[in-house]
Amino acid sequence: MNIKSIAYGCLLLVAGCSLPDQERNIAEKDNSYRALGTYCWDEIARLKSQQLRVTKVVRMNGQADSAAVRDSAGLEALFRPLMDADVSKPSLADAYDTDTIVDQFAGSDTTFILQSRGKQTNPYQLILDVDGQGRIKTARVTSYTTNLVYEYRQEVLYERSKQLRVNTYQKIIFLKPEHLEVQTWFHPAKEQI
Repeated sequence: MNIKSIAYGCLLLVAGCSLPDQERNIAEKDNSYRALGTYCWDEIARLKSQQLRVTKVVRMNGQADSAAVRDSAGLEALFRPLMDADVSKPSLADAYDTDTIVDQFAGSDTTFILQSRGKQTNPYQLILDVDGQGRIKTARVTSYTTNLVYEYRQEVLYERSKQLRVNTYQKIIFLKPEHLEVQTWFHPAKEQI
């Protein structure tokens, strides 16, 4: 009977010791991270539910045109460069160095900087400013490709509920360079511009 009591006590001790480790692992698991593509789909849904007006201006080689975006397909096309910058793909697992900067004044905002380790990656750099609730405040994406025949650069800036800007430069050997800028503003539907 004494052996049973000792064995039972040991089992309780082992079970009791391993319980906090399991709870700690669950607490340390970061559930706030979402892939950038998923975040963009959530933003599209949020913009539609808030019924924000979306106005975009497109400039190509100095010529400008503006239009209103009224449907999900238009919003998806606007967010596509940001969705394409998703670095959570398994093939990019070791392609980036990551720096994290916590805002010492606000305390809750954090900046994540992901920079390519020198390989030809898309994107080359991704900078995310995240608030205390895990929402992206701003996202900046830099992509480029260069070789003997082709040069391509793209800068994407997204400011939550304010604007989305995409600047693209492309040069193919023996052809004129092309510059495309798409600037989109988000504002309440009743607001007059």
